[in-house]
Amino acid sequence: MKRFILLINIARANKNIILKIIIAILALSGAISIFYLTNLFGTGITPDSVAYISVARHISAGLGFINFDGYVFILQPPLYPIILGIIKKILFIDPLISAGYLNSVLFGLIIFYSGLYLTRLLRSFALTILGVFVVLISSTLITISLTTFTEPLFILFIILFLYYLDKYIKRGMISSLVLFSLAITFACLTRYVGVVLILTGSICILVFGEKPGKEKLKNLILFLLITLLPTGIWVLRNYLLSGTLVGQRAGSSFTLIDNLMLFFNTIIKWYLPWQINKYQLLPLLIVVLIGIIDRYVLMYKLKNVIEGFKQFGPIIIFILLYSFFIIVSSTTTAFDKIDNRLLSPIYIPLIFVIFLLLDNILNYFKQRFHLKILTICFLFIIIVWTRYPINRTNYYVNNYIENSGWEYGSKIWKDNTVINYLNNSTRFNTGYSIFSNAPEAVYILANLETRWSPHKTMYNSPGLLIPKNIWYKEKKAILVWFNNLDRNFLFNIDELKEQTVMVKIAELKDGDIYTISKK
Repeated sequence: MKRFILLINIARANKNIILKIIIAILALSGAISIFYLTNLFGTGITPDSVAYISVARHISAGLGFINFDGYVFILQPPLYPIILGIIKKILFIDPLISAGYLNSVLFGLIIFYSGLYLTRLLRSFALTILGVFVVLISSTLITISLTTFTEPLFILFIILFLYYLDKYIKRGMISSLVLFSLAITFACLTRYVGVVLILTGSICILVFGEKPGKEKLKNLILFLLITLLPTGIWVLRNYLLSGTLVGQRAGSSFTLIDNLMLFFNTIIKWYLPWQINKYQLLPLLIVVLIGIIDRYVLMYKLKNVIEGFKQFGPIIIFILLYSFFIIVSSTTTAFDKIDNRLLSPIYIPLIFVIFLLLDNILNYFKQRFHLKILTICFLFIIIVWTRYPINRTNYYVNNYIENSGWEYGSKIWKDNTVINYLNNSTRFNTGYSIFSNAPEAVYILANLETRWSPHKTMYNSPGLLIPKNIWYKEKKAILVWFNNLDRNFLFNIDELKEQTVMVKIAELKDGDIYTISKK
């Protein structure tokens, strides 16, 4: 009994060390899981993934930032393909494979630094472990880590930003300022939406910094120099090459109400198996607002609200600014509709806020009732709730395993009859210009440089384009057409036949192949 009590006392005295060891074990288990799955089935491959892989290959070959279709890479920032290109250059591992290795490391680091940040925010040992566990089992984070996406890298930089910003606010050290500024710089070079972090950092330096006015101004200038200069150089390069800052964009086909619904339903589904309709949207907003007021105004004195806001204010500011940016840009600009991937950068910050609230509630129970049974019951409820995200994660992982990957990395696409025909034929390597309604699939699965068939509209945009028959100038033009692809922004086969002379050279189960000439 004495030995048992002694062990408990030792554990209490070394609580932080034990906590960090547990966090490291959870981070390592997450990294190993992603490594195992991607090594076994490969990473999921989407059209965006193909762009990153192709640019990385061209970088490693010394050809610069060239996309799979032969055009200059502008629509996304350069850091992710640069990293994959460096890995290929040094270790001779193709980006198609190294992306899985990289994402497994990033997933482990995301869990580890999330745990370190939670140890600062929370007083409860058990809640800290549960918070890290929730990050580990997140289907949102796991699905993007099993795919060749930039999000894992971007999310890591967000966490590093919050981690070192917290140090800066508490200690005012220039080294911390430089570190969270660099995290923002790399985030902006990973995704353009990283500019939200520049605004967040600027606000936090001015509002939460303890330095005098002149020192704040100096720190702000240093911060802006570090964060704006590299991204500014890349954007200037884009403008010189294309006349646009971040590539050609068009108006969105989604309304504000559409995007608000997508936004809230995506977030709700992270935590509960519910969905709302447009008539429930306004009441939900009112309930959220009342909950915030009740928590931080009615329950505490105003000075405690201001002081407490320093602890999680940067997180709240980032969540609000990022959410606002995504909703507004999705309403004004055409790109993918709001989903888990687009909102994944706020998943962990929301976990930080939720578990900080739970920690405050738990502490309130301890102070008022002094009953350990209430604490145990409270933690038990949270543990029971974790069954929902665990089941959700199991669903996605099982789907990934059953399909041997996702999208172009799946067995369905690898066994595609059109792809097999292209791989088994040598005629397409003799000077043909190839076009397709899925050029990224032809490139990544058949290793043929392929361009888009003519667009009717910009992607996810209602605006009609002037048809550009870019293959009219080609002496040898081939159209590779896949069936069952919902790409209504492209001219369909019947519309293309009205503009060109098309001769079918292969009729296959999954699509057709044509020669094309001017009519």
